[in-house]
Amino acid sequence: MTKLDFSALNKNAADSYHQQRNLIKKVCKGEQINCQHCQLIISLIPAQDGIAFIRCNKGCTNIELELG
Repeated sequence: MTKLDFSALNKNAADSYHQQRNLIKKVCKGEQINCQHCQLIISLIPAQDGIAFIRCNKGCTNIELELG
């Protein structure tokens, strides 16, 4: 890989992280957000054994949150 390849990879990873972080913030604030794949509403599923999920009903968006 060249330096440009790593730069593009790092930028994509950073962009993905920021998109996911912003999605988590919005859902936790109670905003209604639709999954970009299936258009179903993304919900916060309450914690069980210290783990919560942000997901759509189909599961195409599925973010696991480890609660401290």
